[in-house]
Amino acid sequence: MKIECILKIGGTVITNKAKGVFDEVRTDEVNRIAKEVATNPPDILVHGVGSFGHPYVEKYSLAKDKKNIRGVADTHLACERLCCLVCKALIGEGLNPIPVHPLTFFRLTDQLEFDATLIEEFVKEGFIPVVHGDMVKAKNGYEVLSGDRIAVELAKTFRARRLGFASDTAVIVKGKVAEEVNVKKVDILELETNKSDVTGGMKGKLMSTLDAGDSEVFIFSGLEHGNVARFLAGESIGTRVRWER
Repeated sequence: MKIECILKIGGTVITNKAKGVFDEVRTDEVNRIAKEVATNPPDILVHGVGSFGHPYVEKYSLAKDKKNIRGVADTHLACERLCCLVCKALIGEGLNPIPVHPLTFFRLTDQLEFDATLIEEFVKEGFIPVVHGDMVKAKNGYEVLSGDRIAVELAKTFRARRLGFASDTAVIVKGKVAEEVNVKKVDILELETNKSDVTGGMKGKLMSTLDAGDSEVFIFSGLEHGNVARFLAGESIGTRVRWER
């Protein structure tokens, strides 16, 4: 199956991701983005979990203690809560979201395994699968699976024509917003030093796009009103990502 568009909303956009903050959703931003999504819905929506995920991973040291099942459970349930809030906002705009929770849907072995057929059926039936960052079963316990990695893997699997990352900013290179970057050549300046992020920040996001297949990839500010709708309408927005050597 080949799909048109996947949109990934950053956890920084829809939650307060300041260090030490737990479970603080930006309700106004979630509702605004839901309205913009409704103008031209993507085939699949992925969102980060921000303060519903990262501080739990740090609290329970899950990056190191991969078998802390209490920590896994607590983290996963927080991620689910945020996903339900996002889905509720989408329903309020007349859309038909269906949550896909990675802990029970994805598995990390030598690669990321999941039931692509079921997601395909959801899309064909008119649902918008809503997937989120989460803890997932891995070889030796449980690991963090970022929304960025999920979005890239889905884009490759379903040969998405466009993949958009609505982050808190476009790509910053040498202090300025870059209209285009070649990931294999440019040095990226990471400016999110005041935020808690266990999944690699902007640099991690850029490097993950190397696996996005032939998708046209854009990273842009989801905090700027109208940008999500512009991306979904097919505009080139923010920073276009390239991979040429």
